[in-house]
Amino acid sequence: MKDFLTKHRGLVIFLFAVPFSFIYQKIQDFQNWFYRNFRNTNKLHDTAVLEIQKAVQAAAASGKKMCTARKPWKTMSIRTATFKNDMAQIPIDLRNILDLDEKEGYVRVEPMATMGDITHFLVPKGYALAVQVEMDDLTVGGLCMGVGIETSSHRYGFLFETVRAFEVVTADGQLVRATREENAELFHALPWSHGTIGFLVAVELKVIPVKKYMRLTYLPFHSQDEFCENFKTLSESENPRSFLEALVFSPNTGVIMCGEFDDGKSNNNISINPINRWHKQWFYKHVESFLHSGKGEELIPLRHYFHRHTPSIFFQLKDLIPFGNKPWYRWLFAWLGAPKISLMKYTMTKELRHRAFLNRATQDVIVPVSRMGEVLDFIHPNYEIYPLWVCPVKLLDHGQHEGFLWNPDNLLDNNNYEMYVDIGIYGIPPGAQRKTWDAIPTSRNLEHLVAKMKGYHMLYADIFMTRKEFEDMFNHKLYRKMRAKYKAETAFPEVYDKIVPEKWLFDINSYLAETEASKKVAVGSRQ
Repeated sequence: MKDFLTKHRGLVIFLFAVPFSFIYQKIQDFQNWFYRNFRNTNKLHDTAVLEIQKAVQAAAASGKKMCTARKPWKTMSIRTATFKNDMAQIPIDLRNILDLDEKEGYVRVEPMATMGDITHFLVPKGYALAVQVEMDDLTVGGLCMGVGIETSSHRYGFLFETVRAFEVVTADGQLVRATREENAELFHALPWSHGTIGFLVAVELKVIPVKKYMRLTYLPFHSQDEFCENFKTLSESENPRSFLEALVFSPNTGVIMCGEFDDGKSNNNISINPINRWHKQWFYKHVESFLHSGKGEELIPLRHYFHRHTPSIFFQLKDLIPFGNKPWYRWLFAWLGAPKISLMKYTMTKELRHRAFLNRATQDVIVPVSRMGEVLDFIHPNYEIYPLWVCPVKLLDHGQHEGFLWNPDNLLDNNNYEMYVDIGIYGIPPGAQRKTWDAIPTSRNLEHLVAKMKGYHMLYADIFMTRKEFEDMFNHKLYRKMRAKYKAETAFPEVYDKIVPEKWLFDINSYLAETEASKKVAVGSRQ
C-alpha cells in the first residue's frame, strides 16, 4: 500500500483526497449548522473546558509533557509531529463560534473553528474578521498561537494584534483570561508560542462591518524597481487601501491588487466576477492575465475574495494535480473542491515526506518592505519559483511587552510600527527537477539573509536553523518568563522542539558536523 501511495501520488489525490474532502466538508458543515441552531454552544463550551482542566491536572500529576490530541495529519504544518508520540495528549475538540458582540465589534470563538466556518457565520450577518485569513481549513488556534497574516495586515498587523482576550488552560489546570490590561505579559507572550505556554480554549477577535462585494483593482508592472516602489508607497500610505497584496510572476513582472468593500449599487459598469465558481480558472492565473490586458477593476463576491487562493491551494495544486486547471477538469470535477491538506498529509508516506523535504519549497519569510527587492533578487536564481505571494504587514512596537518578535527598529514617522512584507515561496524549484537544487544550503542561505534584515521565518514550514540561530531570530525573554510563571517548563516542549523537522528526516547539528567534516577532508586532499 505504501508503495502505491508513493508511486501514484497524483492519482491518490484525485481519487481519494478530492472526493473525501468534499464529503468531509459537507458533514462538518451540517454539524456546525446543527450545533449553532439546536445546541447551547456556551454551555457545551463550559463543560468541555472543565474536562480539559481535569485532563491537564491528571497529566501534570503523571509528570509527562503535554500536547493536544489532534492527529498530526489534521494540522496545516508540513511536518508530521512525531514529538507527540511520548507525550500526554489532551483532547481539545473545541470548534464552535460562541458569541458575536456587534456593539463592541468582537466575536468569541473556540480554537478549532476554521476560517471557512467564520466567514460562513459572519459574512451573512454583515461582518468579517479585521484580519480574515485565507484558506478555509486554517484554525483560529493555529493562527493565534502561530501566526496569521492577510491582505488587511498593513492596517491591523498580524491576526493576533486584533485579539481582545485569550482564554488559556495552564499547565496546572487553571483557566486564565489574558487581555492587554489583565495578565498583560501572558497576553503578549502567547502569539508565536505554538501551544507551549498553555492550551488555548477561546479567543475574542475584532470584527469589522463589510459589504456584499470586494472592488478589486489590478495594477500590473513590468519592472521590479517600479513594482517594489509602488508596493512600498501603497502599504505605507497614511490612508491606505483597505486590502493590499501582490503576485510576482517573474523577475520583472508583478500585479498589485488593491481592494475596498463595495455594495455593488453604484458600479453598473464594473463586471461582477465570482472567481471561486468551480468552472473558473484559478485566481492566480486570472491575475496573471492583467500583465497582458493592463490595469483592470472588478467586483468579487466577498466570500469568494476571502478564499480566493483556496481552490488552487495558493499555487501548489498545479504540482499535485497537473491537469487541475484544464477546462475539462474544472467543468467535470472542480465542483468537488480542492483536496484538503489534512487528507493529503494522511496519505503521505515517509518516502513522500522525504522527497518533499528535498525537492519542494514551502517557505514564508517576513522582511522590511524596504528590503523586498533584495529578497526577490535572491529568490530568482536560488528558487526560480513563480508566482510568489506578497503581503504587507504592520509590525508593532509593544514597548515593555516585547513578545516573540523583537520591537522594530525603524518606526515610521509618528507611528508605533514598521512596515514589513511577507513573501511566500511555494512549489517545486526547476533546479530540483534538474538535480541541481540543494534544499538545505539554499534554505539556510535564505534564513541567514532574512536574519540580517531583522526579519522572520514562518514556523509552519521547515526551518534549518540551529537553536542559537533560532533564538537570535526570535525574542525568548518574555516567552521564557511566562513559561516559568505558569509552570510550563516541565509541562510543554519549547517552540523550537515542536517546529524543527522530524529527527529521522533531518538534524541540523548532525548536518553541520558532517559538512564541517567533509570540508576538512577536502582541505586535506588538496594538501
